[in-house]
Amino acid sequence: MKRWQIILIGILAVSCIAIGYALYCYYAPPAERQAYIIPRHHDDTLRIAYIGDSWAAMHQEHHCIISQMISKRIHRPVKVVSFGLHGKTSKEIYESLFDTNDMRTLMVQGCDICFISAGINDSYRKMNTNYYKTSMNYIILFMLANNIRPIILEIPDYDIVKAYYLQQTNRKLLRRASMLITGTQMDCKQDFRKALQELIKEKSYQDKIDVIRLKEWNNNYMNNLRTYYIADGMHLNKEGYIRLDSAIANHITFPKP
Repeated sequence: MKRWQIILIGILAVSCIAIGYALYCYYAPPAERQAYIIPRHHDDTLRIAYIGDSWAAMHQEHHCIISQMISKRIHRPVKVVSFGLHGKTSKEIYESLFDTNDMRTLMVQGCDICFISAGINDSYRKMNTNYYKTSMNYIILFMLANNIRPIILEIPDYDIVKAYYLQQTNRKLLRRASMLITGTQMDCKQDFRKALQELIKEKSYQDKIDVIRLKEWNNNYMNNLRTYYIADGMHLNKEGYIRLDSAIANHITFPKP
């Protein structure tokens, strides 16, 4: 075998290893990290953190009135802080609790309740459901370790087909490849909802967390599309956030026994 052939084989082998490792890192769920300690407050203010993906980021932008809703019902001061990362998956949101300064700064301020919007981009990117289940489990464990009550948003309805076709060609190809690798369908939202249910049952989280079910606030997506969503069919408008905030407020002011 000639020298140039050996070199070429070596380059191809290294390239295959590098590509394989990159794919593993992309599709692998996160590794669990040691939860840092969040200080507790001893005044009568109810502190609520609203974190996650773009739904959390845009919640802050819409100047929502959830704090007024809850304060009026419980007759206590309520403070709501929001921080979200556009386009991030559940794994990336979990890792942001440790690696993103703004997210960590928000968390160490302390909260009693944390509303979590995560997993929408898992379905958008066609990740596998184990990736989502593992990430959500670690997010929940982080909250419980700090005596924070998690309220999880069940994967909401959004125009997942339109979201696919709005992407650039290279992103569409990546999504198609992901569908082959993970066995995920184009509209996989219900698969991720089922995965959350499985996680709750497997880990006996029934009495430890709350879930905002889709049907509680948006039981007819097609009829509510123009009312609650902006033009992309994926993100909420002001009316949509008022509707969602009302459902969150109900879980906080009328908790499970």
